[in-house]
Amino acid sequence: MSSTLSQLLPVLVLIALGAGLGRAGFFGTGVIEGFKRLIASVTLPVLLFTAFSRLRIEGSLFALAAIVFASCALMGLAGIAFSRAFRLPRPATGLLFQGFEAGMLGYALFASFYGVSRVPAFATADLGQVVYVFTVLMAQLMAGEAGARIRPGVLARNFASSPVIIAIVAGLAASALVPESRSLPWAADGFLDATLSLIGSLTSPLVCLVVGFGLREGVRGAGSCLTTVLLRMAAAGALGAVIAFMVIPALGLGRNYSLAAMVLFLLPPPFVIPVFRTKEGDAAYISGTLSIHTVFSLAAIVVFTAVLGGL
Repeated sequence: MSSTLSQLLPVLVLIALGAGLGRAGFFGTGVIEGFKRLIASVTLPVLLFTAFSRLRIEGSLFALAAIVFASCALMGLAGIAFSRAFRLPRPATGLLFQGFEAGMLGYALFASFYGVSRVPAFATADLGQVVYVFTVLMAQLMAGEAGARIRPGVLARNFASSPVIIAIVAGLAASALVPESRSLPWAADGFLDATLSLIGSLTSPLVCLVVGFGLREGVRGAGSCLTTVLLRMAAAGALGAVIAFMVIPALGLGRNYSLAAMVLFLLPPPFVIPVFRTKEGDAAYISGTLSIHTVFSLAAIVVFTAVLGGL
């Protein structure tokens, strides 16, 4: 438990610092947007390339990616059903049930709790999810904003030009050519390791500051938001547990992958959703749901880590 608390403390302090500095006016929305661009375009792609380039490519990894991809679609169907049963906003609720915020939050938390050396396991669990978000979910978001169907070519260009996708593809290509990138400059013992590690390590503190800034004003009208968060976490937690403790052992993958999958399924929805869902009726609901879910996700991951540590 003390080890978990020591790993959690920097995360909590940085989140509180982001909220405090935001309230005090030390930085505003423009600075935070700059942080987000820095994370999405530089620090996270470096972290992803490092993680994926050090994988050992096996068929079981792609099987897990396919299962996670299908699970995201299943979560979307559950969101639609819940929105009808509990009279939650549509189609926003269905969108909020799809995908997980691995990039801006998951990698930072997983590295903080389980160590940078285990990040490749989280990258493996995240592969199917990130492909789903940049294809299926992105198509829904763009079509909803434009009020029309998005042409496949536009979606393909956005997918291919994303620094995150480029980093993942480059990392997978490197690991396919040389397993775990042994003896290459970016390997764990290569001369670029220190540089890549330093840049990638900026992801965690920057993400925590961004999350804290987003929580500085609290949430208004939290009733529907809280209902959505509880329903989503129940569905995702149950599905994640099946994948983590039944599917992954059946695929012959180790405990690190089970930990990674469970953390992934406890994360909030992708933070990209409010970028595309800007309609007045959805904006407050989506923002409130993401804020509450982020707090609940932090608590759930801490409890999960503490229990696993105790066991």
